[in-house]
Amino acid sequence: MTSRQPPRNDEPALLERQRQLIEELQTLVNHVPYGLMVLEPGGVVRHLNAEAARQLRLPRHLAQGRTLGSLLDFDTMVEQVFLTGEGYTDRERIISTPRFQLHVLDSAVPVKAADGRVLSVVNTFREIQGAHRLAGRLAGSHARHTFDSVLGNSPALRAAVATARKAAHGTANILLSGESGTGKEVFAQAIHNESTRRDGPFIAVNCAALPRDLIESELFGYAPGAFTGAHREGRPGKFEAAQGGTIFLDEVSELPLDVQAKLLRVLQEREVVRLGSTRAVAIDARVITASNRDLQALVARQEFRADLYYRCHVIGVTLPPLRERPGDIALLAQHFLARYAAALGKPAREIPPEVLAQLLRHPWPGNVRELENTLERLVNLSDGATLDASLLAWGTPEGAAPDATASTVAPPAPRSLREAERQAIVEALRTHRFNVTRAAQALGIAKPTLYAKLRLHGIALERPLGGTGAVSV
Repeated sequence: MTSRQPPRNDEPALLERQRQLIEELQTLVNHVPYGLMVLEPGGVVRHLNAEAARQLRLPRHLAQGRTLGSLLDFDTMVEQVFLTGEGYTDRERIISTPRFQLHVLDSAVPVKAADGRVLSVVNTFREIQGAHRLAGRLAGSHARHTFDSVLGNSPALRAAVATARKAAHGTANILLSGESGTGKEVFAQAIHNESTRRDGPFIAVNCAALPRDLIESELFGYAPGAFTGAHREGRPGKFEAAQGGTIFLDEVSELPLDVQAKLLRVLQEREVVRLGSTRAVAIDARVITASNRDLQALVARQEFRADLYYRCHVIGVTLPPLRERPGDIALLAQHFLARYAAALGKPAREIPPEVLAQLLRHPWPGNVRELENTLERLVNLSDGATLDASLLAWGTPEGAAPDATASTVAPPAPRSLREAERQAIVEALRTHRFNVTRAAQALGIAKPTLYAKLRLHGIALERPLGGTGAVSV
């Protein structure tokens, strides 16, 4: 008969180490930022962490040991893993029940025995809103400008800032109006950063740059198999990507009328229906729209829906053009000069009086964007420590001397904005030899917008054909 061996001296330390590992594992499972369940065959819940209980509205102390079918009033995909032995990763699921709505990315990983039997399934799921925030942050979908980024002291600009600050603290739709280059996206970002949604995504969409055939799917998303070439699992649109944050629709006037009708429904119902689907997805996003065209005039010509205009224009903020705030030109020019001098490693300098005088005389059809581009060109092309005033000869070849008689000629009679816009387009096309891409860049607008304006003004696009004249296309 053998005697019982005395306990090893290291057993208490091993037991303590095991208890510590169990505590660490439980802490990790219960504090991960997504739901986690461990299921046994038959869909029996072995473990449920706190986040899973919160999302599924289940009491943890009653859920363990029961089947999912007895706890939930919708079908899950997890039980199928026990039958197929195949897991899945990040499947989008939209769950709608009388008790709650849930929009998640769902994953399931089987734990198998040596003979291939599925012993258990580890199921994780995370709310898609958090995934959108992370994706937006990685993709640069965030707002960097605040109201401190808005430079200028003119009364009209300060009034616009004051209105925008007040509007930022509410939830109403905002319409930003102003000419191209006045800083509408800067205002939109500042409103977002001033609001309670500052930690959410900021999604900016240039409506004029969206291809006509893809506008609806880009804005509202699409279901699996909605059209040829669609991703087989579908795709959320910009509105869903903006959940919990702000969506900024720039150049909203360029949306086709049929898409305007769908946008109106989204703004009214606060839900989107993906292309090819019948299921509505609730939307929680602040909507800011912007236009450099007179939307009221478009409504009168039936080119923009009146009901959509009133829905967008709950709060209106008008940004003044640069020619109406000449006192801000020197401040802005010095700011851009310092920025580009630092970027190019050139010494910071003051703006010479002759350069500033020309800046003050220029009408700035491209507004602040044109002024910024002008200062960037000056810093790049000027030699030495002095800015070259000859580079400011607008409408003449780079480096040509300005017309000495320009200051003595009487200013031309005022033209309507429509006439001025038409003339600016014609001059840009001629200057760039009817290259639409370069002309659009010079005008500070998107290429589709330029095509729309060509149709609006009845401008025939002509291209010279070496030595044979011009042809209308």
